[in-house]
Amino acid sequence: MRHRGRLAVIALLVLVALCAAPESRQQTTSTLVIRNVTLIDGTGRPAVHNATVVVEGARITQVTPQAVTTPAGAQVIDGSGKFLIPGLIDVHVHLRGGSGNWANTQPITPQQEQTGITALHSFLYCGVTTIFDAGNQASFIFALREKERADAIVSPRIFATGGTVTSPGGHGSPFFIESWPQDRHILDEQIAGKPDMTKIGQDEHGWMARPMITKLPVDLLEKIIHYYHTKGIRTVIHISNERDATDAIDAGVDSLAHPVIQGPISNAFVNIMKVKRVPEASTLTIGESYSRLIDHPEYLDQPLYRATLDAAEIQRLRATTAASYKTGDNWTRTQWMRVMTPVAQENIRKLNAIGKDIIALGTDLTNGADTQRELELVVAGGISPADAIVIATRNSARFLGKLDDLGTIEVGKLADLVLLFADPTADINNTKAIDTVVKNGRVIDRKKLDLPVNR
Repeated sequence: MRHRGRLAVIALLVLVALCAAPESRQQTTSTLVIRNVTLIDGTGRPAVHNATVVVEGARITQVTPQAVTTPAGAQVIDGSGKFLIPGLIDVHVHLRGGSGNWANTQPITPQQEQTGITALHSFLYCGVTTIFDAGNQASFIFALREKERADAIVSPRIFATGGTVTSPGGHGSPFFIESWPQDRHILDEQIAGKPDMTKIGQDEHGWMARPMITKLPVDLLEKIIHYYHTKGIRTVIHISNERDATDAIDAGVDSLAHPVIQGPISNAFVNIMKVKRVPEASTLTIGESYSRLIDHPEYLDQPLYRATLDAAEIQRLRATTAASYKTGDNWTRTQWMRVMTPVAQENIRKLNAIGKDIIALGTDLTNGADTQRELELVVAGGISPADAIVIATRNSARFLGKLDDLGTIEVGKLADLVLLFADPTADINNTKAIDTVVKNGRVIDRKKLDLPVNR
Protein backbone atom coordinates (compact mmCIF):
# COMPACT_ATOMS: atom_id res chain seq x y z
CA MET A 1 0.00 0.00 0.00
CA ARG A 2 2.81 2.37 0.88
CA HIS A 3 4.44 1.58 -2.50
CA ARG A 4 1.17 2.32 -4.29
CA GLY A 5 0.83 5.55 -2.32
CA ARG A 6 4.25 6.70 -3.38
CA LEU A 7 3.46 5.87 -7.01
CA ALA A 8 0.25 7.87 -6.79
CA VAL A 9 2.10 10.89 -5.42
CA ILE A 10 4.74 10.66 -8.17
CA ALA A 11 2.04 10.37 -10.84
CA LEU A 12 0.26 13.40 -9.42
CA LEU A 13 3.47 15.44 -9.46
CA VAL A 14 4.17 14.44 -13.06
CA LEU A 15 0.63 15.40 -14.06
CA VAL A 16 0.96 18.81 -12.37
CA ALA A 17 4.30 19.37 -14.13
CA LEU A 18 2.85 18.46 -17.51
CA CYS A 19 -0.13 20.76 -17.02
CA ALA A 20 2.15 23.59 -15.96
CA ALA A 21 4.57 23.15 -18.85
CA PRO A 22 2.63 25.18 -21.47
CA GLU A 23 2.20 28.06 -19.01
CA SER A 24 5.91 27.92 -18.19
CA ARG A 25 6.85 28.05 -21.88
CA GLN A 26 4.55 31.04 -22.39
CA GLN A 27 6.21 32.88 -19.55
CA THR A 28 9.64 32.41 -21.12
CA THR A 29 8.38 33.82 -24.44
CA SER A 30 8.81 37.58 -24.22
CA THR A 31 6.09 39.82 -25.61
CA LEU A 32 6.53 43.46 -26.57
CA VAL A 33 3.65 45.79 -27.37
CA ILE A 34 4.14 49.24 -28.90
CA ARG A 35 0.84 51.10 -28.97
CA ASN A 36 -0.60 54.47 -30.00
CA VAL A 37 2.31 55.01 -32.39
CA THR A 38 2.52 56.52 -35.87
CA LEU A 39 3.71 53.60 -37.98
CA ILE A 40 6.01 54.13 -40.98
CA ASP A 41 6.39 50.51 -41.98
CA GLY A 42 9.17 50.75 -44.59
CA THR A 43 7.03 49.58 -47.51
CA GLY A 44 6.37 53.08 -48.83
CA ARG A 45 2.72 52.96 -47.82
CA PRO A 46 1.22 55.99 -46.01
CA ALA A 47 1.83 56.27 -42.29
CA VAL A 48 -0.71 54.64 -39.97
CA HIS A 49 -1.69 56.67 -36.93
CA ASN A 50 -2.49 55.20 -33.51
CA ALA A 51 -1.13 51.83 -34.59
CA THR A 52 -0.26 48.88 -32.39
CA VAL A 53 2.61 46.51 -33.06
CA VAL A 54 2.85 43.26 -31.13
CA VAL A 55 6.07 41.27 -30.98
CA GLU A 56 6.30 37.76 -29.58
CA GLY A 57 9.81 36.48 -29.19
CA ALA A 58 11.82 37.72 -32.14
CA ARG A 59 8.98 38.23 -34.63
CA ILE A 60 6.15 40.62 -35.27
CA THR A 61 2.77 38.91 -34.73
CA GLN A 62 0.33 41.81 -35.06
CA VAL A 63 0.29 45.16 -36.85
CA THR A 64 -3.04 46.88 -36.53
CA PRO A 65 -4.61 50.37 -36.43
CA GLN A 66 -6.79 49.16 -33.59
CA ALA A 67 -6.19 48.71 -29.89
CA VAL A 68 -5.45 45.14 -28.82
CA THR A 69 -5.71 43.31 -25.54
CA THR A 70 -2.30 43.40 -23.95
CA PRO A 71 -1.07 39.89 -23.06
CA ALA A 72 -0.30 39.34 -19.40
CA GLY A 73 3.33 40.05 -18.59
CA ALA A 74 3.99 41.91 -21.83
CA GLN A 75 6.41 44.82 -21.99
CA VAL A 76 4.41 47.83 -23.14
CA ILE A 77 5.80 50.95 -24.79
CA ASP A 78 3.49 53.92 -25.20
CA GLY A 79 4.22 55.42 -28.60
CA SER A 80 1.95 58.43 -28.25
CA GLY A 81 3.39 61.32 -30.26
CA LYS A 82 6.20 59.08 -31.56
CA PHE A 83 7.05 57.39 -34.87
CA LEU A 84 8.04 53.77 -35.49
CA ILE A 85 10.25 52.76 -38.43
CA PRO A 86 12.10 49.51 -39.25
CA GLY A 87 15.69 49.24 -38.04
CA LEU A 88 18.10 50.91 -40.44
CA ILE A 89 20.33 48.68 -42.57
CA ASP A 90 23.80 49.70 -43.79
CA VAL A 91 24.74 47.47 -46.73
CA HIS A 92 28.36 48.62 -47.11
CA VAL A 93 30.55 48.68 -43.99
CA HIS A 94 34.23 47.94 -43.38
CA LEU A 95 34.09 47.41 -39.63
CA ARG A 96 36.91 48.95 -37.64
CA GLY A 97 39.15 46.50 -35.80
CA GLY A 98 40.35 44.25 -38.62
CA SER A 99 44.06 44.21 -39.31
CA GLY A 100 43.74 45.98 -42.66
CA ASN A 101 45.25 42.92 -44.31
CA TRP A 102 42.27 40.95 -45.59
CA ALA A 103 44.49 37.92 -46.19
CA ASN A 104 45.35 37.76 -42.49
CA THR A 105 44.04 34.49 -41.05
CA GLN A 106 45.38 34.94 -37.51
CA PRO A 107 42.90 34.72 -34.63
CA ILE A 108 41.75 38.12 -33.52
CA THR A 109 43.13 39.70 -30.39
CA PRO A 110 41.02 40.92 -27.45
CA GLN A 111 41.85 44.48 -28.48
CA GLN A 112 40.62 43.86 -32.03
CA GLU A 113 37.43 42.34 -30.72
CA GLN A 114 36.76 45.25 -28.38
CA THR A 115 37.42 47.78 -31.13
CA GLY A 116 34.95 45.94 -33.34
CA ILE A 117 32.32 45.71 -30.60
CA THR A 118 32.56 49.45 -29.92
CA ALA A 119 32.02 50.12 -33.63
CA LEU A 120 29.08 47.72 -33.64
CA HIS A 121 27.60 49.54 -30.66
CA SER A 122 27.85 52.82 -32.56
CA PHE A 123 25.50 51.38 -35.17
CA LEU A 124 22.95 50.21 -32.63
CA TYR A 125 23.07 53.55 -30.82
CA CYS A 126 22.27 55.29 -34.12
CA GLY A 127 19.34 53.02 -34.98
CA VAL A 128 21.19 50.64 -37.33
CA THR A 129 20.13 47.07 -36.56
CA THR A 130 21.79 45.30 -39.53
CA ILE A 131 25.11 45.73 -41.34
CA PHE A 132 26.85 44.06 -44.26
CA ASP A 133 30.64 44.11 -43.99
CA ALA A 134 31.80 44.36 -47.61
CA GLY A 135 35.43 43.38 -47.07
CA ASN A 136 37.57 42.70 -44.01
CA GLN A 137 39.96 40.36 -42.29
CA ALA A 138 37.88 37.19 -42.39
CA SER A 139 39.01 35.85 -39.02
CA PHE A 140 37.96 39.17 -37.47
CA ILE A 141 34.56 39.75 -39.00
CA PHE A 142 33.42 36.12 -39.02
CA ALA A 143 34.35 35.69 -35.34
CA LEU A 144 32.20 38.68 -34.46
CA ARG A 145 29.43 37.44 -36.72
CA GLU A 146 29.33 34.08 -34.94
CA LYS A 147 29.25 35.75 -31.53
CA GLU A 148 26.38 37.97 -32.66
CA ARG A 149 24.43 34.97 -33.90
CA ALA A 150 25.12 33.07 -30.69
CA ASP A 151 23.85 36.09 -28.73
CA ALA A 152 27.26 36.33 -27.04
CA ILE A 153 27.64 40.06 -27.82
CA VAL A 154 25.26 42.99 -28.15
CA SER A 155 25.41 43.85 -31.82
CA PRO A 156 23.42 44.64 -34.93
CA ARG A 157 22.91 41.70 -37.26
CA ILE A 158 26.15 41.02 -39.11
CA PHE A 159 26.33 39.80 -42.67
CA ALA A 160 29.80 39.64 -44.17
CA THR A 161 31.89 38.59 -47.16
CA GLY A 162 35.32 38.32 -45.51
CA GLY A 163 37.97 38.69 -48.20
CA THR A 164 37.02 39.67 -51.75
CA VAL A 165 37.44 38.09 -55.18
CA THR A 166 39.26 39.96 -57.94
CA SER A 167 41.87 39.65 -60.68
CA PRO A 168 45.60 39.54 -59.82
CA GLY A 169 46.56 43.13 -59.10
CA GLY A 170 42.89 44.09 -59.08
CA HIS A 171 40.66 45.89 -56.59
CA GLY A 172 40.46 43.84 -53.41
CA SER A 173 42.05 40.69 -51.96
CA PRO A 174 43.02 37.97 -51.19
CA PHE A 175 41.17 35.68 -53.66
CA PHE A 176 42.80 36.33 -57.03
CA ILE A 177 41.26 34.61 -60.05
CA GLU A 178 43.02 34.48 -63.41
CA SER A 179 41.79 31.43 -65.31
CA TRP A 180 38.89 28.98 -65.36
CA PRO A 181 38.45 26.27 -64.25
CA GLN A 182 42.02 26.11 -62.94
CA ASP A 183 41.38 28.74 -60.24
CA ARG A 184 38.01 27.43 -59.13
CA HIS A 185 39.59 26.00 -55.97
CA ILE A 186 40.32 29.60 -54.90
CA LEU A 187 36.60 30.33 -54.91
CA ASP A 188 36.09 27.20 -52.83
CA GLU A 189 38.53 28.61 -50.27
CA GLN A 190 36.45 31.76 -50.05
CA ILE A 191 33.22 29.76 -49.83
CA ALA A 192 34.69 27.71 -46.96
CA GLY A 193 34.52 30.84 -44.80
CA LYS A 194 30.71 30.82 -45.27
CA PRO A 195 30.26 34.32 -46.68
CA ASP A 196 26.71 35.67 -46.58
CA MET A 197 27.41 37.33 -49.91
CA THR A 198 30.54 37.36 -52.06
CA LYS A 199 32.14 40.68 -52.94
CA ILE A 200 33.87 40.95 -56.32
CA GLY A 201 36.26 43.80 -57.15
CA GLN A 202 35.96 45.15 -60.67
CA ASP A 203 37.57 48.51 -61.34
CA GLU A 204 40.36 49.71 -63.59
CA HIS A 205 40.80 52.89 -61.51
CA GLY A 206 42.61 55.56 -63.49
CA TRP A 207 40.33 58.04 -61.72
CA MET A 208 41.08 60.17 -58.67
CA ALA A 209 44.72 60.17 -59.93
CA ARG A 210 44.97 56.49 -59.05
CA PRO A 211 47.00 54.11 -61.23
CA MET A 212 45.37 51.74 -63.67
CA ILE A 213 44.83 48.21 -62.34
CA THR A 214 43.69 44.96 -63.92
CA LYS A 215 40.09 43.78 -64.19
CA LEU A 216 38.42 40.42 -64.57
CA PRO A 217 37.57 39.64 -68.20
CA VAL A 218 33.81 39.67 -68.66
CA ASP A 219 33.60 35.99 -69.63
CA LEU A 220 35.53 35.04 -66.47
CA LEU A 221 33.35 37.34 -64.39
CA GLU A 222 30.28 35.54 -65.69
CA LYS A 223 31.73 32.13 -64.76
CA ILE A 224 32.58 33.34 -61.24
CA ILE A 225 29.09 34.72 -60.63
CA HIS A 226 27.47 31.58 -62.02
CA TYR A 227 29.63 29.38 -59.79
CA TYR A 228 28.56 31.27 -56.67
CA HIS A 229 24.94 30.98 -57.72
CA THR A 230 25.31 27.18 -57.99
CA LYS A 231 26.39 27.32 -54.33
CA GLY A 232 23.40 29.46 -53.34
CA ILE A 233 25.52 32.56 -52.64
CA ARG A 234 24.59 36.06 -53.75
CA THR A 235 27.18 38.33 -55.33
CA VAL A 236 27.89 42.04 -54.97
CA ILE A 237 30.40 43.86 -57.16
CA HIS A 238 32.53 46.95 -56.73
CA ILE A 239 32.12 49.21 -59.77
CA SER A 240 32.47 52.95 -60.35
CA ASN A 241 31.55 53.44 -64.00
CA GLU A 242 28.60 52.61 -66.21
CA ARG A 243 30.45 50.21 -68.49
CA ASP A 244 31.63 47.97 -65.65
CA ALA A 245 28.19 48.11 -64.05
CA THR A 246 26.55 47.04 -67.32
CA ASP A 247 29.02 44.19 -67.81
CA ALA A 248 28.37 42.97 -64.28
CA ILE A 249 24.60 43.11 -64.76
CA ASP A 250 24.90 41.18 -68.01
CA ALA A 251 27.07 38.63 -66.18
CA GLY A 252 24.27 38.07 -63.66
CA VAL A 253 25.50 39.94 -60.58
CA ASP A 254 22.96 40.33 -57.76
CA SER A 255 23.84 43.83 -56.55
CA LEU A 256 26.13 46.79 -57.14
CA ALA A 257 28.34 47.90 -54.25
CA HIS A 258 28.45 51.52 -55.40
CA PRO A 259 26.64 53.96 -57.66
CA VAL A 260 28.15 55.11 -60.92
CA ILE A 261 30.35 58.03 -59.90
CA GLN A 262 32.69 58.59 -62.83
CA GLY A 263 30.06 60.50 -64.82
CA PRO A 264 26.34 61.00 -65.42
CA ILE A 265 24.52 57.80 -66.28
CA SER A 266 23.08 57.48 -69.79
CA ASN A 267 19.45 56.93 -70.71
CA ALA A 268 20.47 53.47 -71.91
CA PHE A 269 21.77 52.58 -68.42
CA VAL A 270 18.61 53.97 -66.84
CA ASN A 271 16.58 51.70 -69.10
CA ILE A 272 18.73 48.69 -68.24
CA MET A 273 18.16 49.32 -64.54
CA LYS A 274 14.46 49.90 -65.15
CA VAL A 275 14.26 46.37 -66.54
CA LYS A 276 16.81 44.57 -64.35
CA ARG A 277 16.23 46.48 -61.10
CA VAL A 278 19.58 45.36 -59.71
CA PRO A 279 19.96 46.75 -56.16
CA GLU A 280 22.63 49.44 -55.83
CA ALA A 281 24.24 50.75 -52.64
CA SER A 282 24.33 54.54 -52.28
CA THR A 283 27.79 54.97 -50.59
CA LEU A 284 27.84 58.77 -50.90
CA THR A 285 29.33 59.38 -47.46
CA ILE A 286 32.73 57.84 -48.17
CA GLY A 287 33.49 60.32 -50.97
CA GLU A 288 31.92 63.31 -49.29
CA SER A 289 33.74 62.63 -46.03
CA TYR A 290 37.02 64.05 -47.40
CA SER A 291 35.78 67.54 -48.19
CA ARG A 292 33.35 67.54 -45.27
CA LEU A 293 36.14 67.12 -42.77
CA ILE A 294 38.06 69.99 -44.36
CA ASP A 295 35.16 72.36 -45.02
CA HIS A 296 32.87 71.59 -42.09
CA PRO A 297 34.77 69.93 -39.24
CA GLU A 298 32.09 71.23 -36.88
CA TYR A 299 29.95 68.23 -37.86
CA LEU A 300 32.01 66.30 -35.32
CA ASP A 301 30.25 68.31 -32.62
CA GLN A 302 26.89 66.79 -33.55
CA PRO A 303 25.39 64.62 -30.78
CA LEU A 304 25.72 61.26 -32.56
CA TYR A 305 29.38 61.81 -33.37
CA ARG A 306 30.10 63.02 -29.84
CA ALA A 307 28.28 59.98 -28.48
CA THR A 308 30.13 57.41 -30.60
CA LEU A 309 33.64 58.86 -31.08
CA ASP A 310 35.90 59.54 -28.12
CA ALA A 311 37.55 62.93 -27.69
CA ALA A 312 40.97 61.70 -28.84
CA GLU A 313 39.51 60.31 -32.07
CA ILE A 314 37.67 63.55 -32.78
CA GLN A 315 40.84 65.53 -32.21
CA ARG A 316 42.79 63.21 -34.51
CA LEU A 317 40.21 63.67 -37.25
CA ARG A 318 40.24 67.45 -36.89
CA ALA A 319 44.01 67.70 -36.92
CA THR A 320 45.94 64.80 -38.43
CA THR A 321 43.34 63.35 -40.79
CA ALA A 322 42.10 66.71 -42.08
CA ALA A 323 45.68 67.80 -42.75
CA SER A 324 46.40 64.58 -44.67
CA TYR A 325 43.40 65.22 -46.92
CA LYS A 326 45.02 68.47 -48.07
CA THR A 327 48.25 66.96 -49.39
CA GLY A 328 49.42 64.89 -52.37
CA ASP A 329 47.11 62.28 -53.84
CA ASN A 330 44.72 62.71 -50.93
CA TRP A 331 44.14 66.34 -51.94
CA THR A 332 43.44 65.24 -55.51
CA ARG A 333 40.98 62.65 -54.19
CA THR A 334 39.34 65.26 -52.00
CA GLN A 335 38.88 67.66 -54.91
CA TRP A 336 37.70 64.92 -57.25
CA MET A 337 35.11 63.67 -54.76
CA ARG A 338 33.95 67.23 -54.11
CA VAL A 339 33.05 67.48 -57.81
CA MET A 340 31.78 63.96 -58.42
CA THR A 341 29.66 63.31 -55.32
CA PRO A 342 26.85 65.55 -56.69
CA VAL A 343 27.08 63.55 -59.94
CA ALA A 344 26.56 60.32 -57.97
CA GLN A 345 23.66 61.92 -56.07
CA GLU A 346 21.93 62.78 -59.33
CA ASN A 347 22.55 59.29 -60.72
CA ILE A 348 20.94 57.83 -57.61
CA ARG A 349 17.97 60.20 -57.89
CA LYS A 350 17.38 59.13 -61.50
CA LEU A 351 17.39 55.45 -60.60
CA ASN A 352 15.08 55.94 -57.64
CA ALA A 353 12.67 57.80 -59.91
CA ILE A 354 12.28 54.80 -62.22
CA GLY A 355 12.38 52.07 -59.57
CA LYS A 356 11.56 52.62 -55.90
CA ASP A 357 13.20 49.30 -55.00
CA ILE A 358 16.62 49.89 -56.60
CA ILE A 359 18.68 52.11 -54.27
CA ALA A 360 19.83 50.69 -50.93
CA LEU A 361 21.67 52.52 -48.15
CA GLY A 362 25.41 52.04 -47.64
CA THR A 363 28.26 54.20 -46.38
CA ASP A 364 31.56 52.37 -47.00
CA LEU A 365 32.48 53.49 -43.45
CA THR A 366 32.39 52.10 -39.93
CA ASN A 367 30.23 54.25 -37.63
CA GLY A 368 26.49 54.50 -37.13
CA ALA A 369 26.57 58.28 -37.26
CA ASP A 370 27.81 57.98 -40.86
CA THR A 371 24.75 55.89 -41.73
CA GLN A 372 22.65 58.81 -40.58
CA ARG A 373 24.78 61.12 -42.75
CA GLU A 374 24.10 58.87 -45.73
CA LEU A 375 20.39 59.47 -45.28
CA GLU A 376 21.03 63.22 -45.33
CA LEU A 377 23.04 62.99 -48.56
CA VAL A 378 20.41 60.84 -50.26
CA VAL A 379 17.75 63.43 -49.45
CA ALA A 380 20.04 66.34 -50.38
CA GLY A 381 20.34 64.71 -53.81
CA GLY A 382 16.62 65.14 -54.46
CA ILE A 383 15.01 62.04 -52.95
CA SER A 384 12.14 62.54 -50.52
CA PRO A 385 12.59 61.65 -46.83
CA ALA A 386 9.80 59.06 -47.16
CA ASP A 387 11.66 57.35 -50.01
CA ALA A 388 14.91 57.57 -48.06
CA ILE A 389 13.33 55.56 -45.23
CA VAL A 390 12.38 52.85 -47.73
CA ILE A 391 15.91 52.93 -49.16
CA ALA A 392 17.43 52.40 -45.70
CA THR A 393 15.07 49.59 -44.72
CA ARG A 394 13.12 47.60 -47.30
CA ASN A 395 15.51 48.19 -50.19
CA SER A 396 18.55 47.41 -48.09
CA ALA A 397 16.97 44.12 -47.00
CA ARG A 398 16.30 43.37 -50.68
CA PHE A 399 19.95 44.16 -51.48
CA LEU A 400 20.99 41.47 -48.99
CA GLY A 401 18.40 38.96 -50.19
CA LYS A 402 16.77 39.11 -46.74
CA LEU A 403 13.46 40.77 -47.52
CA ASP A 404 11.51 37.76 -46.23
CA ASP A 405 12.77 38.50 -42.72
CA LEU A 406 13.91 42.10 -42.56
CA GLY A 407 13.29 45.62 -43.79
CA THR A 408 9.61 46.26 -43.08
CA ILE A 409 7.25 46.21 -40.12
CA GLU A 410 4.88 43.44 -41.16
CA VAL A 411 3.52 40.30 -39.55
CA GLY A 412 6.07 37.49 -39.64
CA LYS A 413 9.12 39.74 -40.00
CA LEU A 414 11.90 39.89 -37.42
CA ALA A 415 11.28 42.69 -34.98
CA ASP A 416 14.03 45.21 -35.73
CA LEU A 417 12.49 48.56 -34.89
CA VAL A 418 13.41 52.17 -34.12
CA LEU A 419 11.08 54.45 -32.18
CA LEU A 420 11.61 58.15 -32.92
CA PHE A 421 10.54 61.33 -31.15
CA ALA A 422 9.79 63.14 -34.43
CA ASP A 423 8.51 62.44 -37.95
CA PRO A 424 11.34 61.31 -40.29
CA THR A 425 9.17 61.82 -43.38
CA ALA A 426 8.92 65.52 -42.55
CA ASP A 427 12.67 65.91 -41.97
CA ILE A 428 15.18 63.12 -42.48
CA ASN A 429 17.24 64.48 -39.57
CA ASN A 430 14.47 63.23 -37.31
CA THR A 431 15.87 59.70 -37.75
CA LYS A 432 18.50 60.90 -35.28
CA ALA A 433 15.86 61.65 -32.63
CA ILE A 434 15.94 58.12 -31.26
CA ASP A 435 13.82 57.07 -28.31
CA THR A 436 14.17 53.26 -28.44
CA VAL A 437 15.98 50.68 -30.54
CA VAL A 438 14.66 47.11 -30.77
CA LYS A 439 16.64 44.29 -32.33
CA ASN A 440 15.25 40.77 -32.63
CA GLY A 441 12.31 41.69 -30.42
CA ARG A 442 14.43 42.94 -27.54
CA VAL A 443 14.88 46.52 -26.44
CA ILE A 444 18.50 47.64 -26.61
CA ASP A 445 19.66 49.49 -23.52
CA ARG A 446 21.52 52.30 -25.27
CA LYS A 447 22.88 53.50 -21.91
CA LYS A 448 24.85 50.27 -21.52
CA LEU A 449 26.58 50.29 -24.89
CA ASP A 450 30.36 50.60 -24.86
CA LEU A 451 30.51 54.14 -26.20
CA PRO A 452 31.99 57.48 -25.06
CA VAL A 453 28.52 58.81 -24.25
CA ASN A 454 28.22 56.12 -21.55
CA ARG A 455 31.69 56.23 -20.10
